[in-house]
Amino acid sequence: MTREPIVILGAGVGGLAAGWFLARTGRFDVTLIESAPVIGGHCGSFLHDGFTLDHGPHKMYSAIPGVLEELRGLMGARLLTHRKRNRVRLNGYLLEYPLRITNLARALGPRHFLRLGTSYGAALARGLVTRREPASYAEYLARRFGRGVYELVFEPLAWKVWGDPAGLHPEMARTRIPSSGAAELILKLLRLKRESSETDAEFFHYPRGGFGDLPRAMADEIARHGGRILVNARTRQLECADGAVRSVRLEVNGGPLTLPCRYLISSIPLPVLGKLAYGEGDPEFTRAVAGLRFRHLVLVYVFLRVARVLEDHWIFFPEREFIFGRIFEQKLMSPEIGPPDRTVICCDFTCSEGDDIWRASDDDLAARCVAGLVKCGFIRQEDVQGHLVKRSRNFYPVYDLDYVSKIRLVSRSLQRVGNLLTTGRIGMYNYNNSDHCVDMGRFIAEGLVRGEAPPRIWERLERRAATYKIVD
Repeated sequence: MTREPIVILGAGVGGLAAGWFLARTGRFDVTLIESAPVIGGHCGSFLHDGFTLDHGPHKMYSAIPGVLEELRGLMGARLLTHRKRNRVRLNGYLLEYPLRITNLARALGPRHFLRLGTSYGAALARGLVTRREPASYAEYLARRFGRGVYELVFEPLAWKVWGDPAGLHPEMARTRIPSSGAAELILKLLRLKRESSETDAEFFHYPRGGFGDLPRAMADEIARHGGRILVNARTRQLECADGAVRSVRLEVNGGPLTLPCRYLISSIPLPVLGKLAYGEGDPEFTRAVAGLRFRHLVLVYVFLRVARVLEDHWIFFPEREFIFGRIFEQKLMSPEIGPPDRTVICCDFTCSEGDDIWRASDDDLAARCVAGLVKCGFIRQEDVQGHLVKRSRNFYPVYDLDYVSKIRLVSRSLQRVGNLLTTGRIGMYNYNNSDHCVDMGRFIAEGLVRGEAPPRIWERLERRAATYKIVD
Protein backbone atom coordinates (compact mmCIF):
# COMPACT_ATOMS: atom_id res chain seq x y z
CA MET A 1 0.00 0.00 0.00
CA THR A 2 1.33 3.44 -0.92
CA ARG A 3 1.74 5.58 2.16
CA GLU A 4 0.38 9.14 2.12
CA PRO A 5 3.08 11.81 2.59
CA ILE A 6 2.76 13.97 5.70
CA VAL A 7 5.08 16.89 6.42
CA ILE A 8 5.33 18.15 10.01
CA LEU A 9 6.84 21.58 10.68
CA GLY A 10 8.81 21.63 13.93
CA ALA A 11 10.42 18.79 15.89
CA GLY A 12 9.60 19.94 19.40
CA VAL A 13 7.51 17.57 21.49
CA GLY A 14 4.31 18.68 19.71
CA GLY A 15 5.58 17.85 16.24
CA LEU A 16 7.37 14.71 17.43
CA ALA A 17 4.26 13.38 19.17
CA ALA A 18 2.21 13.84 16.02
CA GLY A 19 4.94 12.13 13.99
CA TRP A 20 5.20 9.24 16.45
CA PHE A 21 1.48 8.43 16.41
CA LEU A 22 1.15 8.90 12.64
CA ALA A 23 4.23 6.86 11.72
CA ARG A 24 3.24 3.88 13.80
CA THR A 25 -0.09 3.54 11.93
CA GLY A 26 1.87 2.38 8.87
CA ARG A 27 -0.37 4.49 6.63
CA PHE A 28 1.72 7.64 6.34
CA ASP A 29 5.15 8.61 5.07
CA VAL A 30 6.18 11.03 7.82
CA THR A 31 8.85 13.74 7.48
CA LEU A 32 9.56 16.27 10.23
CA ILE A 33 11.23 19.59 9.44
CA GLU A 34 13.32 21.24 12.18
CA SER A 35 15.17 24.51 11.65
CA ALA A 36 17.47 23.94 14.66
CA PRO A 37 20.42 21.52 14.58
CA VAL A 38 18.79 19.42 17.34
CA ILE A 39 15.32 18.11 18.08
CA GLY A 40 13.14 18.48 21.16
CA GLY A 41 12.68 22.24 21.41
CA HIS A 42 12.15 23.25 25.03
CA CYS A 43 11.55 19.63 25.99
CA GLY A 44 15.06 18.73 24.85
CA SER A 45 18.21 18.58 26.95
CA PHE A 46 21.71 19.95 26.35
CA LEU A 47 25.22 19.41 27.69
CA HIS A 48 27.13 22.05 29.66
CA ASP A 49 30.10 21.81 32.01
CA GLY A 50 29.66 18.11 32.70
CA PHE A 51 25.87 18.29 33.17
CA THR A 52 22.90 17.21 31.06
CA LEU A 53 20.46 20.09 31.55
CA ASP A 54 16.81 20.66 30.71
CA HIS A 55 15.29 23.88 29.41
CA GLY A 56 13.50 24.51 32.69
CA PRO A 57 11.60 22.18 35.03
CA HIS A 58 9.75 19.24 33.46
CA LYS A 59 7.90 16.21 34.74
CA MET A 60 6.09 13.33 33.06
CA TYR A 61 2.51 13.15 34.29
CA SER A 62 -0.97 13.33 32.84
CA ALA A 63 -4.55 13.20 34.02
CA ILE A 64 -5.69 12.58 30.42
CA PRO A 65 -6.80 8.94 30.04
CA GLY A 66 -4.25 6.83 28.22
CA VAL A 67 -1.51 9.45 27.83
CA LEU A 68 0.65 8.36 30.77
CA GLU A 69 0.30 4.74 29.67
CA GLU A 70 1.53 5.68 26.19
CA LEU A 71 4.54 7.47 27.68
CA ARG A 72 5.39 4.60 30.00
CA GLY A 73 5.20 2.19 27.09
CA LEU A 74 7.47 4.42 25.02
CA MET A 75 10.08 5.07 27.71
CA GLY A 76 10.11 1.78 29.65
CA ALA A 77 13.09 1.38 31.99
CA ARG A 78 14.34 4.90 31.20
CA LEU A 79 11.79 6.31 33.66
CA LEU A 80 12.31 7.09 37.33
CA THR A 81 9.30 7.55 39.63
CA HIS A 82 9.08 10.33 42.21
CA ARG A 83 6.67 11.27 44.95
CA LYS A 84 6.28 14.96 44.24
CA ARG A 85 7.65 17.49 46.71
CA ASN A 86 7.13 21.18 46.08
CA ARG A 87 6.57 24.25 48.19
CA VAL A 88 5.66 27.93 47.96
CA ARG A 89 7.68 30.67 49.68
CA LEU A 90 5.54 33.27 51.48
CA ASN A 91 6.61 35.79 54.11
CA GLY A 92 9.93 34.04 54.57
CA TYR A 93 8.35 30.60 55.07
CA LEU A 94 8.41 27.61 52.78
CA LEU A 95 4.86 26.29 52.80
CA GLU A 96 4.10 22.71 51.89
CA TYR A 97 1.87 22.21 48.86
CA PRO A 98 -0.90 21.13 49.00
CA LEU A 99 -1.21 23.72 51.74
CA ARG A 100 -2.01 22.92 55.37
CA ILE A 101 -3.94 25.40 57.48
CA THR A 102 -1.43 25.18 60.36
CA ASN A 103 1.64 26.25 58.40
CA LEU A 104 -0.31 28.88 56.45
CA ALA A 105 -1.51 30.47 59.69
CA ARG A 106 2.00 30.40 61.16
CA ALA A 107 3.50 32.03 58.07
CA LEU A 108 0.92 34.79 57.80
CA GLY A 109 0.34 35.52 61.47
CA PRO A 110 -3.11 35.62 63.13
CA ARG A 111 -4.11 39.12 61.94
CA HIS A 112 -3.22 38.54 58.31
CA PHE A 113 -4.76 35.08 58.38
CA LEU A 114 -8.01 36.52 59.80
CA ARG A 115 -8.04 39.19 57.10
CA LEU A 116 -7.89 36.47 54.45
CA GLY A 117 -10.97 34.83 55.96
CA THR A 118 -12.82 38.16 56.13
CA SER A 119 -11.86 38.91 52.54
CA TYR A 120 -13.21 35.53 51.41
CA GLY A 121 -16.49 36.14 53.28
CA ALA A 122 -16.90 39.45 51.51
CA ALA A 123 -16.20 37.84 48.13
CA LEU A 124 -18.73 35.10 48.90
CA ALA A 125 -21.39 37.65 49.79
CA ARG A 126 -20.79 39.63 46.60
CA GLY A 127 -20.99 36.42 44.60
CA LEU A 128 -24.52 35.81 45.87
CA VAL A 129 -25.74 38.96 44.13
CA THR A 130 -23.38 39.08 41.14
CA ARG A 131 -24.24 36.90 38.17
CA ARG A 132 -22.09 38.70 35.60
CA GLU A 133 -19.20 36.64 34.25
CA PRO A 134 -15.78 37.87 35.45
CA ALA A 135 -14.11 40.07 32.87
CA SER A 136 -10.46 39.30 33.68
CA TYR A 137 -8.02 36.97 35.43
CA ALA A 138 -7.92 39.44 38.34
CA GLU A 139 -11.68 39.57 38.76
CA TYR A 140 -12.08 35.81 38.38
CA LEU A 141 -9.63 35.01 41.19
CA ALA A 142 -10.62 37.86 43.51
CA ARG A 143 -14.23 36.64 43.33
CA ARG A 144 -13.32 33.00 43.91
CA PHE A 145 -10.70 33.34 46.61
CA GLY A 146 -11.21 36.81 48.05
CA ARG A 147 -9.09 39.91 47.60
CA GLY A 148 -6.67 38.88 50.36
CA VAL A 149 -5.61 35.54 48.85
CA TYR A 150 -5.57 37.09 45.38
CA GLU A 151 -3.19 39.88 46.44
CA LEU A 152 -1.01 37.52 48.49
CA VAL A 153 -0.40 34.82 45.87
CA PHE A 154 -2.16 35.11 42.53
CA GLU A 155 -1.58 38.78 41.68
CA PRO A 156 2.22 38.89 42.19
CA LEU A 157 2.70 35.50 40.52
CA ALA A 158 0.65 36.64 37.51
CA TRP A 159 2.78 39.78 37.19
CA LYS A 160 5.89 37.61 37.19
CA VAL A 161 4.68 35.13 34.61
CA TRP A 162 2.27 36.96 32.25
CA GLY A 163 2.18 40.64 33.15
CA ASP A 164 -0.72 42.79 34.39
CA PRO A 165 -3.45 40.39 35.65
CA ALA A 166 -6.14 43.00 34.99
CA GLY A 167 -5.33 42.64 31.29
CA LEU A 168 -5.51 38.82 31.25
CA HIS A 169 -8.50 36.82 30.07
CA PRO A 170 -10.26 34.78 32.81
CA GLU A 171 -9.49 31.65 30.79
CA MET A 172 -5.88 31.98 31.98
CA ALA A 173 -7.09 31.47 35.56
CA ARG A 174 -9.39 28.57 34.66
CA THR A 175 -6.46 26.80 32.99
CA ARG A 176 -3.89 27.42 35.70
CA ILE A 177 -5.80 27.27 39.01
CA PRO A 178 -7.06 23.77 39.87
CA SER A 179 -9.37 24.61 42.81
CA SER A 180 -12.88 25.69 41.92
CA GLY A 181 -12.97 28.29 44.67
CA ALA A 182 -12.00 29.28 48.19
CA ALA A 183 -14.51 26.92 49.79
CA GLU A 184 -12.78 23.99 48.11
CA LEU A 185 -9.40 25.44 49.03
CA ILE A 186 -10.41 25.71 52.71
CA LEU A 187 -11.68 22.12 52.74
CA LYS A 188 -8.31 21.03 51.38
CA LEU A 189 -6.47 23.13 53.95
CA LEU A 190 -8.45 21.38 56.69
CA ARG A 191 -7.80 17.99 55.04
CA LEU A 192 -11.58 17.53 54.72
CA LYS A 193 -11.22 17.14 50.97
CA ARG A 194 -8.35 15.39 49.26
CA GLU A 195 -6.55 16.48 46.14
CA SER A 196 -7.30 14.34 43.09
CA SER A 197 -5.28 13.30 40.07
CA GLU A 198 -7.09 16.09 38.20
CA THR A 199 -5.58 18.80 40.44
CA ASP A 200 -2.35 17.44 41.89
CA ALA A 201 0.31 15.02 40.64
CA GLU A 202 1.17 13.03 43.77
CA PHE A 203 3.61 10.92 41.74
CA PHE A 204 5.36 11.71 38.49
CA HIS A 205 7.97 10.19 36.19
CA TYR A 206 11.22 11.60 34.93
CA PRO A 207 13.69 10.15 32.37
CA ARG A 208 16.94 9.17 34.06
CA GLY A 209 19.03 10.80 31.30
CA GLY A 210 17.20 14.15 31.36
CA PHE A 211 13.86 15.14 29.88
CA GLY A 212 15.44 15.17 26.43
CA ASP A 213 15.19 11.36 26.54
CA LEU A 214 11.48 11.79 25.71
CA PRO A 215 11.92 13.53 22.33
CA ARG A 216 14.80 11.15 21.52
CA ALA A 217 12.56 8.15 22.18
CA MET A 218 9.84 9.63 19.96
CA ALA A 219 12.39 10.25 17.20
CA ASP A 220 13.63 6.66 17.47
CA GLU A 221 10.08 5.36 17.05
CA ILE A 222 9.46 7.61 14.05
CA ALA A 223 12.62 6.25 12.39
CA ARG A 224 11.71 2.66 13.30
CA HIS A 225 8.42 3.06 11.43
CA GLY A 226 10.07 4.52 8.35
CA GLY A 227 9.76 8.23 9.09
CA ARG A 228 12.57 10.77 9.01
CA ILE A 229 13.57 14.02 10.67
CA LEU A 230 15.45 16.74 8.79
CA VAL A 231 17.38 19.18 11.03
CA ASN A 232 18.97 22.45 9.92
CA ALA A 233 16.01 22.62 7.53
CA ARG A 234 14.20 25.87 6.81
CA THR A 235 10.78 26.04 5.20
CA ARG A 236 10.93 28.55 2.37
CA GLN A 237 7.56 28.15 0.67
CA LEU A 238 4.27 26.27 0.80
CA GLU A 239 3.19 25.45 -2.75
CA CYS A 240 -0.61 25.45 -2.83
CA ALA A 241 -3.26 24.47 -5.36
CA ASP A 242 -7.03 24.07 -5.06
CA GLY A 243 -7.07 25.27 -1.46
CA ALA A 244 -4.46 22.83 -0.13
CA VAL A 245 -0.69 22.57 0.34
CA ARG A 246 0.67 20.23 -2.33
CA SER A 247 4.38 20.49 -1.56
CA VAL A 248 6.81 22.15 0.82
CA ARG A 249 9.97 23.81 -0.45
CA LEU A 250 12.91 23.65 1.95
CA GLU A 251 16.52 24.62 2.34
CA VAL A 252 18.38 21.79 4.08
CA ASN A 253 22.02 22.36 5.05
CA GLY A 254 22.19 25.05 2.37
CA GLY A 255 20.64 22.99 -0.44
CA PRO A 256 17.10 23.00 -1.89
CA LEU A 257 14.59 20.20 -1.34
CA THR A 258 10.91 19.89 -2.25
CA LEU A 259 8.63 17.44 -0.40
CA PRO A 260 5.21 16.30 -1.66
CA CYS A 261 2.48 16.81 0.88
CA ARG A 262 -0.90 15.11 1.36
CA TYR A 263 -1.26 16.65 4.82
CA LEU A 264 0.69 19.42 6.55
CA ILE A 265 0.90 19.59 10.34
CA SER A 266 2.49 22.65 11.96
CA SER A 267 3.86 23.14 15.46
CA ILE A 268 5.74 26.33 14.56
CA PRO A 269 4.57 29.79 15.75
CA LEU A 270 1.31 30.90 14.16
CA PRO A 271 2.77 34.20 12.89
CA VAL A 272 5.46 32.23 11.02
CA LEU A 273 2.94 29.75 9.64
CA GLY A 274 0.62 32.56 8.64
CA LYS A 275 3.34 34.29 6.65
CA LEU A 276 4.10 31.03 4.82
CA ALA A 277 0.41 30.46 4.09
CA TYR A 278 -0.71 33.98 3.16
CA GLY A 279 2.29 36.28 2.99
CA GLU A 280 0.89 39.78 3.40
CA GLY A 281 -2.17 39.05 1.24
CA ASP A 282 -4.77 39.09 4.03
CA PRO A 283 -4.50 42.29 6.12
CA GLU A 284 -7.16 41.26 8.63
CA PHE A 285 -5.44 37.94 9.28
CA THR A 286 -2.03 39.65 9.48
CA ARG A 287 -3.31 42.09 12.13
CA ALA A 288 -4.90 39.32 14.19
CA VAL A 289 -1.90 36.97 14.13
CA ALA A 290 0.51 39.82 14.89
CA GLY A 291 -1.66 40.70 17.88
CA LEU A 292 -1.17 37.33 19.60
CA ARG A 293 1.00 38.12 22.60
CA PHE A 294 3.79 36.05 24.14
CA ARG A 295 6.18 36.32 27.07
CA HIS A 296 9.86 35.52 26.75
CA LEU A 297 11.47 32.87 28.96
CA VAL A 298 14.72 33.40 30.88
CA LEU A 299 16.56 30.53 32.58
CA VAL A 300 19.54 31.22 34.86
CA TYR A 301 21.57 28.12 35.78
CA VAL A 302 23.72 28.57 38.89
CA PHE A 303 26.53 26.00 39.19
CA LEU A 304 27.59 25.05 42.72
CA ARG A 305 30.49 23.19 44.37
CA VAL A 306 28.17 21.13 46.54
CA ALA A 307 26.54 17.74 45.96
CA ARG A 308 22.93 18.84 46.49
CA VAL A 309 20.93 21.79 47.81
CA LEU A 310 17.13 21.50 47.73
CA GLU A 311 14.62 19.10 49.26
CA ASP A 312 11.84 20.00 46.82
CA HIS A 313 11.53 19.24 43.14
CA TRP A 314 10.53 22.85 42.57
CA ILE A 315 9.69 25.90 44.69
CA PHE A 316 7.43 28.81 43.66
CA PHE A 317 8.18 32.43 44.56
CA PRO A 318 5.19 34.80 44.22
CA GLU A 319 7.01 37.44 46.29
CA ARG A 320 8.07 40.43 44.22
CA GLU A 321 11.48 40.84 45.85
CA PHE A 322 12.80 37.82 43.94
CA ILE A 323 13.38 38.03 40.21
CA PHE A 324 12.60 34.34 39.72
CA GLY A 325 9.16 32.81 39.93
CA ARG A 326 10.36 29.22 40.35
CA ILE A 327 13.55 27.31 41.06
CA PHE A 328 14.45 23.67 40.63
CA GLU A 329 17.44 21.38 41.06
CA GLN A 330 17.57 18.77 38.31
CA LYS A 331 19.72 16.31 40.26
CA LEU A 332 16.70 15.64 42.47
CA MET A 333 15.01 14.32 39.34
CA SER A 334 17.95 12.13 38.34
CA PRO A 335 21.38 11.94 39.99
CA GLU A 336 22.79 10.71 36.67
CA ILE A 337 22.68 14.11 34.97
CA GLY A 338 25.91 15.47 36.49
CA PRO A 339 28.99 14.95 38.68
CA PRO A 340 28.31 13.59 42.19
CA ASP A 341 30.11 16.45 43.96
CA ARG A 342 28.48 19.37 42.10
CA THR A 343 24.95 20.55 41.34
CA VAL A 344 22.95 23.19 39.45
CA ILE A 345 19.97 25.28 40.48
CA CYS A 346 17.89 26.70 37.65
CA CYS A 347 15.98 29.96 38.22
CA ASP A 348 12.98 30.31 35.92
CA PHE A 349 11.21 33.58 35.04
CA THR A 350 9.60 35.45 32.18
CA CYS A 351 9.65 38.95 30.78
CA SER A 352 8.51 41.07 27.85
CA GLU A 353 10.40 42.45 24.89
CA GLY A 354 12.40 45.53 25.88
CA ASP A 355 11.65 45.49 29.62
CA ASP A 356 14.31 45.80 32.32
CA ILE A 357 14.82 42.06 32.64
CA TRP A 358 15.15 41.45 28.90
CA ARG A 359 17.65 44.33 28.56
CA ALA A 360 19.73 43.27 31.57
CA SER A 361 23.08 41.57 30.99
CA ASP A 362 23.54 37.88 31.70
CA ASP A 363 25.92 38.72 34.55
CA ASP A 364 23.38 41.05 36.14
CA LEU A 365 20.56 38.49 35.94
CA ALA A 366 22.83 35.81 37.43
CA ALA A 367 23.90 38.13 40.25
CA ARG A 368 20.27 38.87 41.13
CA CYS A 369 19.43 35.17 41.13
CA VAL A 370 22.43 34.29 43.30
CA ALA A 371 21.55 37.09 45.74
CA GLY A 372 17.99 35.76 46.03
CA LEU A 373 19.15 32.19 46.60
CA VAL A 374 21.61 33.36 49.26
CA LYS A 375 18.95 35.46 51.00
CA CYS A 376 16.62 32.45 51.15
CA GLY A 377 19.40 30.39 52.71
CA PHE A 378 19.59 27.85 49.92
CA ILE A 379 23.20 28.50 48.92
CA ARG A 380 26.38 30.27 50.04
CA GLN A 381 28.05 32.80 47.80
CA GLU A 382 31.41 31.02 48.13
CA ASP A 383 29.94 27.81 46.69
CA VAL A 384 28.98 29.45 43.40
CA GLN A 385 31.17 28.15 40.59
CA GLY A 386 29.61 29.87 37.59
CA HIS A 387 26.40 30.53 35.70
CA LEU A 388 24.70 30.09 32.35
CA VAL A 389 21.82 32.21 31.03
CA LYS A 390 19.43 31.05 28.30
CA ARG A 391 16.78 33.29 26.77
CA SER A 392 13.91 32.10 24.60
CA ARG A 393 11.60 34.46 22.75
CA ASN A 394 7.83 33.97 22.59
CA PHE A 395 7.62 30.97 24.89
CA TYR A 396 4.46 31.60 26.94
CA PRO A 397 1.18 32.47 25.16
CA VAL A 398 -0.50 35.39 26.93
CA TYR A 399 -4.30 35.22 26.94
CA ASP A 400 -5.10 38.92 26.87
CA LEU A 401 -8.65 40.27 26.96
CA ASP A 402 -8.97 40.12 23.15
CA TYR A 403 -7.24 36.80 22.53
CA VAL A 404 -10.45 34.81 21.89
CA SER A 405 -11.49 36.92 18.91
CA LYS A 406 -7.95 37.04 17.54
CA ILE A 407 -7.29 33.31 17.75
CA ARG A 408 -10.72 32.51 16.33
CA LEU A 409 -10.02 34.66 13.27
CA VAL A 410 -6.53 33.18 12.87
CA SER A 411 -7.61 29.56 13.16
CA ARG A 412 -10.64 29.98 10.89
CA SER A 413 -8.47 31.65 8.27
CA LEU A 414 -5.87 28.88 8.38
CA GLN A 415 -8.58 26.23 8.19
CA ARG A 416 -9.30 27.45 4.67
CA VAL A 417 -6.12 25.52 3.79
CA GLY A 418 -7.95 22.22 3.52
CA ASN A 419 -5.14 19.82 4.46
CA LEU A 420 -3.53 21.85 7.26
CA LEU A 421 -3.53 21.11 11.01
CA THR A 422 -1.71 22.73 13.93
CA THR A 423 -0.52 21.22 17.20
CA GLY A 424 1.50 22.01 20.33
CA ARG A 425 1.67 24.96 22.69
CA ILE A 426 3.02 27.45 20.17
CA GLY A 427 1.40 25.88 17.12
CA MET A 428 -2.09 26.13 18.60
CA TYR A 429 -1.47 29.12 20.87
CA ASN A 430 -2.66 26.92 23.72
CA TYR A 431 -1.18 27.19 27.20
CA ASN A 432 -0.38 23.54 27.87
CA ASN A 433 2.23 21.00 28.97
CA SER A 434 4.05 18.19 27.19
CA ASP A 435 1.37 15.62 28.03
CA HIS A 436 -1.21 17.79 26.28
CA CYS A 437 1.04 17.89 23.21
CA VAL A 438 1.13 14.07 23.28
CA ASP A 439 -2.66 14.00 23.48
CA MET A 440 -2.92 16.40 20.52
CA GLY A 441 -0.67 14.18 18.40
CA ARG A 442 -2.71 11.10 19.26
CA PHE A 443 -5.97 12.94 18.54
CA ILE A 444 -4.77 14.12 15.12
CA ALA A 445 -3.54 10.66 14.13
CA GLU A 446 -6.81 9.03 15.14
CA GLY A 447 -8.80 11.57 13.14
CA LEU A 448 -6.74 11.17 9.97
CA VAL A 449 -6.88 7.36 10.21
CA ARG A 450 -10.68 7.61 10.39
CA GLY A 451 -10.62 9.72 7.23
CA GLU A 452 -11.87 12.94 8.84
CA ALA A 453 -11.21 16.18 7.00
CA PRO A 454 -8.49 18.30 8.67
CA PRO A 455 -10.80 21.31 9.30
CA ARG A 456 -13.16 19.01 11.22
CA ILE A 457 -10.27 17.54 13.23
CA TRP A 458 -9.02 21.06 13.94
CA GLU A 459 -12.39 22.23 15.25
CA ARG A 460 -12.73 19.21 17.54
CA LEU A 461 -9.13 19.56 18.74
CA GLU A 462 -9.75 23.20 19.68
CA ARG A 463 -12.69 22.15 21.83
CA ARG A 464 -10.60 19.43 23.44
CA ALA A 465 -7.66 21.74 24.08
CA ALA A 466 -9.98 24.21 25.79
CA THR A 467 -10.53 21.59 28.52
CA TYR A 468 -6.82 21.03 29.30
CA LYS A 469 -5.72 21.87 32.84
CA ILE A 470 -2.18 22.42 34.09
CA VAL A 471 -1.62 19.93 36.92
CA ASP A 472 1.34 20.92 39.13
